[in-house]
Amino acid sequence: MMKKEKDTSMESEATQKPVREKPKVRVTTVDSLDASVTPRKPLKKSEVVTPTSTKTTFGSSKVAILMIVAFLAGSGLTFAVTANSEPVVTASTSTFSDVTAGKVALSEKELISAVAELGVDVYWAGPVDGAKYTLSVPVEGQAYVRYLPNGEGINDTAANYVVIATYVTPDAFASTQAAGNQTNGVTFINAQGAAVFYSKETPTNVYVAYPNIDFQIEVFSPIARTALDIASKQGALRLVK
Repeated sequence: MMKKEKDTSMESEATQKPVREKPKVRVTTVDSLDASVTPRKPLKKSEVVTPTSTKTTFGSSKVAILMIVAFLAGSGLTFAVTANSEPVVTASTSTFSDVTAGKVALSEKELISAVAELGVDVYWAGPVDGAKYTLSVPVEGQAYVRYLPNGEGINDTAANYVVIATYVTPDAFASTQAAGNQTNGVTFINAQGAAVFYSKETPTNVYVAYPNIDFQIEVFSPIARTALDIASKQGALRLVK
């Protein structure tokens, strides 16, 4: 069982975040040295933002870029990745603050238990056979679930893995829909009636918001088509529970 420390302050460090710069919506960033998270303010409909071209770094000498073999809505993701001999830290030997800092590889049950103990809404794309997950909560109102194929890649800070981010964002639906008005912005309503947005400059980062729900969900994948599939298909995104 995970031991919860008396000091429940969240560590600001996160192991894996999509790379974005000055977007029209909430943003995650990754630093190749410490993978720190830079929180931003939620988008306001009145804001006019001109996006700056950015490029996600995929290079890693230890772990190959994640290749998506298939994605089926409601049935999980299938991954292939090169082997990594790094040790895996388990939840049973870790403190709760380590778990919520993204330092621990979690099973599906451990992830569900950690989110329940956290007491907040966190979205993901469902379980994957053989995968592990990390949970990062760097600040209040932000949570990241990272997928580790075969449970490997816990120490890899490159943008090689699928990440589902949940941001508390007032008026998230209208803000996400309005983001399509910016240069190179694309927005549409998916099969569940959610607003979906991405920039043609960074199609690996796709944002989703449901009507009357104050959460914006960011889907990151190094394969742009996979990110869009997860964001578009009915039932793909769901609460961790």
